[in-house]
Amino acid sequence: MSIKGRSQELFIGKTEINIQDYQWTYKLKKFRYEDISRIEYCFRTMTEGGYMDFHDKYGHFERFFFPQKSNAAIQRAVDFISEHYPDLPVEMHDLSEDPFYSKNVFIGVISLFIFWPAGLALYWCTGKRTLMERVIYTAMILGLHITFACVAYWAASVQIQNAFNEVNYYLNQIRTFN
Repeated sequence: MSIKGRSQELFIGKTEINIQDYQWTYKLKKFRYEDISRIEYCFRTMTEGGYMDFHDKYGHFERFFFPQKSNAAIQRAVDFISEHYPDLPVEMHDLSEDPFYSKNVFIGVISLFIFWPAGLALYWCTGKRTLMERVIYTAMILGLHITFACVAYWAASVQIQNAFNEVNYYLNQIRTFN
């Protein structure tokens, strides 16, 4: 069974799971079912990303990211794994248990309107997105804030110049009376 992710492809086999990662360079990651201690997954929603984590016995895990159109395929993969490997714990992550500060909507509001460094720190620390998505989001937020700063600087300089012109006009009026 094959499932296409954003920059990855997941292959569910009878003896192992393979993740082909095309994010920066091609990488093939293989996991035998015997080496997996548990699988955790979360379906993609409108605001939160979908993922499937494959945990090994040493506490490390690999994450497979997928779009919303792959939710049904992920459910079939979970059913297949549960049927063929009933001793392997497969847990669905409940998004309602996540704290408010890890929600993408909250992070977006913080990044855009309140304090963008804190928003970017939360975006990078939650681990819900791929490296490429984090880099693109960071570039977009920085680009927006630099643009806002340039426009604000330009508007302030225009206002200051207008104020100086008004002062010079009135000073010239006063000089003509003398």
